[in-house]
This record gives sequence, structure tokens and C-alpha cells, in this order.
Amino acid sequence: MYKILDKLNFKGKKRLPYFFLFCVASFLGGALNGFVGTGGGIIFVFLLTLLTENEKKDSYATTLAAIIPISLVGSISYFSEGSVDFELLRGAYLPAILGGVLGALLVDKLRLKFLNLLFGGLVIYSGITMLVR
Repeated sequence: MYKILDKLNFKGKKRLPYFFLFCVASFLGGALNGFVGTGGGIIFVFLLTLLTENEKKDSYATTLAAIIPISLVGSISYFSEGSVDFELLRGAYLPAILGGVLGALLVDKLRLKFLNLLFGGLVIYSGITMLVR
């Protein structure tokens, strides 16, 4: 736990309450990901950007690594209920993996301002779409 506390940047404030906030927000991000299949990553990127001195790229990468086990657990739960559409899944695997590789290769070549606009725009668009539907 102390290594995590050292990594978080609280600007001289009491670290334990902020660590508790970090844990609660992480729990809510995982729950949101389990409820609707997305959103946990948005919370994690925001949380890591707010509470650490990591670069945005590092926050994106850490979030991706965190979402893997969270998504796996959620997927197993949905799979056991028979809710996974394997036909759609098979069609999405290769393009999604190729897109992930391309994105990881290009992230260093893109300006941070562009990535911020892209991420923010996607969050706003997703939010509006979910509210309208």
C-alpha cells in the first residue's frame, strides 16, 4: 500500500483520505464497467491524471492494463448468463486488436492536445448518445 501512496501526488495533503478516495473511485469505475460494459476506463484515466504526475499517455496505458482483468471478470459473469454474442465477437476481434496495435504505435507521434480533444470528444459524444437513447 505504501508504494501506491508514494506514487499518488497529493501536493502535501494528507495522503490516506486521498488514497481512500482513489479506492472508492476505482471501485465505482469497476462497477460501472460491469454494469454497462464501458465507463470504467474514463474514470480511471481521469483519476490517474488528477491524482498522479503521470503523463496522459502513461495514464492511458495504465488504464488499459487495469481494464483487462476488470473486463475479464465482467465478461465471465455475462457469459455465464448467456448474454455474450459470439458471432459478433468473432467479427470484432481482429479489427479491434489491429486498432489497438495501431493506436499504441501512434500515441507517441500524436500531440497531447489532439489526444485530449479526441478523448474528451468521445466522452461527451458517448454521454449524449446514452442520454438520448
